[in-house]
Amino acid sequence: MLPLTCLFIVQGEGRGHLTQALALRGFLQRAGHYVCSAVVSRGGDAEFPTYFADHFQAPLRFVESAHLVVDGSTRSIQWLQTLAYNNRCWSRFRSSFAVIQEEIERHQPDVIINFYEPLGGLYMMRYKADIPMVAIAHQYMFLHPRYAFPRGFQMQRHGATLFTRLTAARATRRLALSLYDAPEIASERLTVMPPLLRDELFVQPLGQQEPYFLIYLFHHSLSDSVVRWHRENPGIALHCFWNNADAREIEVMDDTLTFHRLHGLRFLEMMAKSRGVITTAGFESMAEALYLCKPLMLIPLNKHFEQHCNGVDGRHTGGAIQSDNFDLDRLIRFLPTYQYDPVPLRDWIARAEELIVAEIESAVEQARPVLLNQSTA
Repeated sequence: MLPLTCLFIVQGEGRGHLTQALALRGFLQRAGHYVCSAVVSRGGDAEFPTYFADHFQAPLRFVESAHLVVDGSTRSIQWLQTLAYNNRCWSRFRSSFAVIQEEIERHQPDVIINFYEPLGGLYMMRYKADIPMVAIAHQYMFLHPRYAFPRGFQMQRHGATLFTRLTAARATRRLALSLYDAPEIASERLTVMPPLLRDELFVQPLGQQEPYFLIYLFHHSLSDSVVRWHRENPGIALHCFWNNADAREIEVMDDTLTFHRLHGLRFLEMMAKSRGVITTAGFESMAEALYLCKPLMLIPLNKHFEQHCNGVDGRHTGGAIQSDNFDLDRLIRFLPTYQYDPVPLRDWIARAEELIVAEIESAVEQARPVLLNQSTA
């Protein structure tokens, strides 16, 4: 088909959606399409990651978006408070809508691709835009009847589902990123797609293993648990990544315990050579560990609904166990029984470029007769 001009709208809260946007820009470019710009919301108070601006290779417009009300201790999103807060602050989105409108008028895109940013859905609802929008995120699996939710979390589940629908309001297609294939749900305009993972994953060596475990610590205070376990098991090497701003880049505690400042590429490189991985249940890091065939222990953040959902998904693959605390003994006991076959997931991920680009192209082709009829009516 003729080259498409694509406008991205990206949620900047966390790094998962930014990574997905980078990966998809590469897919579209290789297919002969053009990403004209990205409207990116600044998420929370965290510093915006420079790697995105350095590698995106298209103009960026930063905007204010919905404020996610987050529990300070668990980092779980409090959905009802989020919805109530932003309902009172509707007026502050006007400038953000104006930026989106400016980008549409400047570039005349054929399609908007929205990475779970509520501004995308709100814009489509408010302005009744006639440009097709494709919404992409792993959270759209919440709308699939085969998706297995964790027990409990009823209020958070309803809030997350409502927010998820909002981000994809009036979307032509909803692409749900998943570790496994599942049937299309036409009534939801929902198609299941492979994960969108960073290019650096695919150059990592497969089948390598060095005698250490890799640990991601959400907060540096959790290092106390690591140190206690290490004192009782000094013969087992541990490499831990933490967010301790006061620490040196690499803190060598002794011969078998080392702490590293957060560094995305170094963490991935060390994951590829580790005996096993202990981490929170973020979707991308879980998918990367499974792709690399690393025994995985997931520790979802307490009361964090999405991470508990990911934990259920990870356990169902057979490649991960779940724990509510740092207990490396559990992962060590898991190793002799670990029989996970990564080939189906690798084959599924290898189809991501072909499948996702085809869905975007199809969404535009589907919308063109409708737009032509509107223009001649």
